[in-house]
Amino acid sequence: MTDPADTRAVLLKPGDALLIGNVGTHEATALADLVEALAIVRQALDLSTVTVFGDDIEMAAAAPVVPAADAVVLRVFDREAVAEHRAELAEWLSGNGIDPSHVAVDWLSIEQAGDHQLVRYPAYRLDQDGRHLRDPRDRDRVWTVERVSPLVKPLSLSNSHVDHSA
Repeated sequence: MTDPADTRAVLLKPGDALLIGNVGTHEATALADLVEALAIVRQALDLSTVTVFGDDIEMAAAAPVVPAADAVVLRVFDREAVAEHRAELAEWLSGNGIDPSHVAVDWLSIEQAGDHQLVRYPAYRLDQDGRHLRDPRDRDRVWTVERVSPLVKPLSLSNSHVDHSA
């Protein structure tokens, strides 16, 4: 039994990253069940990611899921570029563990934060049935929230993006 002094309460809100450490090693079937269960938890709580570590949490691996204020923007795709390359971007987003049906056709960026590259994008807020919610501040718009995910698969599109540098 766990010592109550070692027990922590964790507060999560939609869009947060959940990192779980010290789960140990498991056989393939148990690991597959764990992955499936955590996917359900991620969706149910609308978390940006759920990452599990066999040993202690590796903070270097956790860094990409935490939005970095000092991230350098490498590429920006505006609404036109996202719409123009929707099919290619959808495949690329999937390869980076992002469900393209949850990404608003608005903009997205690729950023550098230290040694990590990130994908920043607007994600639809969904209800328990997976339907888009209306923005409570503007009922004429669909509600989105900014998300950041680690870049796993590089993007191989031409530089047909809009430069937003000052």
